[in-house]
Amino acid sequence: MDKTFEPDIERIKERLRQERETFDQHKAHENRWFQLRLVMGYASVVLLAAIIVVSSLILFNHQAYSSSVVTAAAAALFVDTLGLVISIWKIVFNPDFMTKLAPITQLDKTEAKFFETPSRSSTSDDEPVILSAKYGAKDRWIDVTPLLRAKVKDGKLEVLALNEEFGADPLPGEPKKLDVTYLHRGNTYSKSISETQKLSIP
Repeated sequence: MDKTFEPDIERIKERLRQERETFDQHKAHENRWFQLRLVMGYASVVLLAAIIVVSSLILFNHQAYSSSVVTAAAAALFVDTLGLVISIWKIVFNPDFMTKLAPITQLDKTEAKFFETPSRSSTSDDEPVILSAKYGAKDRWIDVTPLLRAKVKDGKLEVLALNEEFGADPLPGEPKKLDVTYLHRGNTYSKSISETQKLSIP
């Protein structure tokens, strides 16, 4: 591995942990806002239906009400219908209404150069190249590719599949696993180990 671009492993682990917490906090915040919008939406639908029913009853039986009441009912019905059309247009047909979550991990220029195109000028074909690595279970995974790339030393990689090793617990209380795909001597291999087990490459 080119020592010029070898990042500080502990610093990367801490940054990945902080960025994971930031992402989870942002996701929880968006989830709460979604629930609030959902409640407000249902309440608005119920209120709109009630206004439509009352206004329709008044308009269909306008002889029993004064002209001011009938006018108010017609105005309320018109405003509610217009509001419904505008709401559907702005919410249902607006693709940017919902916040889209995106990765927040950022790398320094030297780290990005190292991770995206690992230098092999000072290595041989015996040096394994980590193509992808993820740690987690079910639908909760974290990308640990940069961390494992940085841990390759002298043509070998040895790491324990532990939360402490990767700086995060993607799915608390559930058994997790580490899936790794790597290139070695021109061939692509995949390995999967359970939590607490040791990964050895090659």
